[in-house]
Amino acid sequence: MKSMKRLAAVAAVAVAGPTILTATPAMAADQPAVIVPDVAPKDDAADAGTPTPAVPDVQTPAPVPAPAVPAPAVPDVQAPAPQPAPVADKAAKDAKSDEDAQDAESDGILMGPDVSVAGIPKNGFKADNSWTPLQVTVDNGGHVAVPNYTPTLSVDGYGGTFKPSQVKVEWKTAGGTWQSAKLTQGEAFGSSLQYSFGAVPNLAKATSYTVDVRIAFAAGTTVMPFDLVSAGYSSVGNHVNYSPSAWYNAKIVGAVDDRENPFVEGPALTVNGVPETIKAGGDWTNLSVHVDNAGKEALKGFNVGLVLARPDWVKMKPSQIKVEVLSKDKNGKAGWHEAEVWSEEEGVFFGIDLAGGPVAAGQSFDVQFRIRFAADAPLGAVSLFSWGSSQVGPDTPTPWADSRSRGRLTTIVAASTDTGGNGNQPNPNGGAKPITDTSGNTGTGNTGTTGTTGGELAATGSDPATTWALGGAGVALAMGAALVAGTGRRRRTTA
Repeated sequence: MKSMKRLAAVAAVAVAGPTILTATPAMAADQPAVIVPDVAPKDDAADAGTPTPAVPDVQTPAPVPAPAVPAPAVPDVQAPAPQPAPVADKAAKDAKSDEDAQDAESDGILMGPDVSVAGIPKNGFKADNSWTPLQVTVDNGGHVAVPNYTPTLSVDGYGGTFKPSQVKVEWKTAGGTWQSAKLTQGEAFGSSLQYSFGAVPNLAKATSYTVDVRIAFAAGTTVMPFDLVSAGYSSVGNHVNYSPSAWYNAKIVGAVDDRENPFVEGPALTVNGVPETIKAGGDWTNLSVHVDNAGKEALKGFNVGLVLARPDWVKMKPSQIKVEVLSKDKNGKAGWHEAEVWSEEEGVFFGIDLAGGPVAAGQSFDVQFRIRFAADAPLGAVSLFSWGSSQVGPDTPTPWADSRSRGRLTTIVAASTDTGGNGNQPNPNGGAKPITDTSGNTGTGNTGTTGTTGGELAATGSDPATTWALGGAGVALAMGAALVAGTGRRRRTTA
């Protein structure tokens, strides 16, 4: 049994500062990401001590508390809360600025989509009016549909302030023409300049798209480091929900960036085999996390965890989720072993430590696990993320290698009765190797690709993950706590 005091300490570290890097296909290869949990989408100083107003959840009337930062419950974006009557006077309606919308009294948060930036130059942006091309990717792969979604890009000087006349941002429309991005300023944004572009009336679930953006800094712009922030928001009437933001360390050419970054990009993680639906009360669904350390140095220890989230903000209980991992137990016996599922009080984020062990330079392999939901599990959307970290204790030397996968979306559905049973079809999909367990340790309700013929665990190709120990480093707890507090802010810095 894990020490709750130890796990709480790990979670505290996650909430107190940067905790995790990501390596998703959408971002530049030299831009790993760190979550800085902070639900406030506005300037920190402006929001200090002011909690975000609670937003009524149409499925769960009570506000959803977060473990470290008060996080409001968010209504299902597919069934938004009733909105006030339309403004009769069109002129008055048109006069409402983006700033007013951003400052609407009914603010809330979304668990997605993730908005990332690629193309940030390592040596900095030139201050000579020349364009620097960027790619802004809106990744809704692990999230439900979002109405009226607008991505944003902000610049925020570090040790100085940009003037609107010094920055120009444009984006390419679907028709191939360049259009000026809309600039929003105001007290709500502090010293940052926010540019919005490419609004989508209905961003479908589990989809992604990329917008070509270009940015130019005028001659004479102060030579300084700055934050380049990607984010976005969904607006319906005067109700605004904010998705996670990502902060990138950037600079004007010649600036000295002395900000500390104790993190490096860890192995790339991918959750494979996630089906479109999983039946409540069904049999095991086989999944895997692919760990790819190509081009990276060896790690003496690396722990992989899983975070399960309900983007529809419907509460669940840990007892309604069962997870087993193909790994060694504390006695060194390989086979299927049950992993602990924990949750904070809000019941919409769950963490599972999968396994951990050494990773050789350039090595890649799969961590096999399987999941099932109880018959009384609430139906609806579920997002799965994988997290990894070499931070195994307070004495872990820096830089730490941290990773985060893209989200994958599935839906818990009612068990069917017209197929002769209510089980999920056991299928090691998504490219994962078939799992063969001949150790006699079948776990609970073992079916499909596992057997009970006795003997040692069969080899799974070159997969070394079965030599890893069952998880217990608190990785999922720390990262899940950061996610709960954050849906918040992810700092992506130069490696």
